[in-house]
Amino acid sequence: MTHSGGKPHNVGDRGQRFQIKAKGYPKEGWNVIGWTDDLKGAIAMAEAIEKAPSCVGTRIKDRVRDRTL
Repeated sequence: MTHSGGKPHNVGDRGQRFQIKAKGYPKEGWNVIGWTDDLKGAIAMAEAIEKAPSCVGTRIKDRVRDRTL
């Protein structure tokens, strides 16, 4: 079951603290890959995306403290 009980909903940021971006994946420039509530999950997501052949870098932003880690 989805968070909305299977009803259509917007996909994306649901207020999670950390935002993960990748450069060069899936297209040129910086792209938002996803969001997560904890730093451990953000690091795991960034490490996984870095394995993509076209990815040349990742960034994790702490949106509560408004800084890039």
